Amino acid sequence: MIPTLDFDFGIRKPPGAERIWALASSLRKQVLPANPEHPLEASSIASLCPRLAINGRVIEVGWDLENRVHDVDGHEVYGVCEIDTETSGTVSVSINGPLLETRPDLLLSTAAHELGHVVFDAPEILSDRCGTRRQYRTAESAARDFTTAETRSEWFANEFMGALLVPALALHRRLLTHAREERLETTKTRSFGHPAWPTVSAVNDSDALAGITDVLAQEFGVSPRFISVRLSLYGLIGRRKSLGDLK
Repeated sequence: MIPTLDFDFGIRKPPGAERIWALASSLRKQVLPANPEHPLEASSIASLCPRLAINGRVIEVGWDLENRVHDVDGHEVYGVCEIDTETSGTVSVSINGPLLETRPDLLLSTAAHELGHVVFDAPEILSDRCGTRRQYRTAESAARDFTTAETRSEWFANEFMGALLVPALALHRRLLTHAREERLETTKTRSFGHPAWPTVSAVNDSDALAGITDVLAQEFGVSPRFISVRLSLYGLIGRRKSLGDLK
């Protein structure tokens, strides 16, 4: 069965992020029906998503995780998504496996990021038959991917990547498990995790919170920075008050 995703292109930046997270969740439920919260690997993303039906159009995805990847100027990059209207519905995704073999977290996030370009860029480009587009992920862009994006396309790919690799509900569940083990203080605030579950209070010891963040990063196969950003975006850890807030 081909995973199916349907959406309109009217999604904008926050609060539109929630709609992108929902699409990532929908894809997880379709490709991992037995356990949608199971952590992903770069190779599993490729094997689970060889084709997608997006807005009624079937797109074949050719994955390459074995070879080095360069941009048009010959500079080595983490990955590229190549969408060419001449290829009749086939999109090529190349991930620089040799470069990232010692950084499985970057290998994973790059694969998920490029899949985001397949989901959000390919249908529009192939429908409009507007030539070829290549979306590169470089070392510099990867460092910014967690918090910023210079274009709408990159923002789409970033948010899709984040929610695909670290879903809000799964992160909320595991966070509370570790918080209870460490006897951390919780509080009732609105979050994007489970509406009935508490969140972790910001008054807890920062070293304890950092330790839990490190453990969560290992469990999801991403970096501690990645987890910190998702915890913040999902509202799962309270914000520490600044001196300005106390006035």
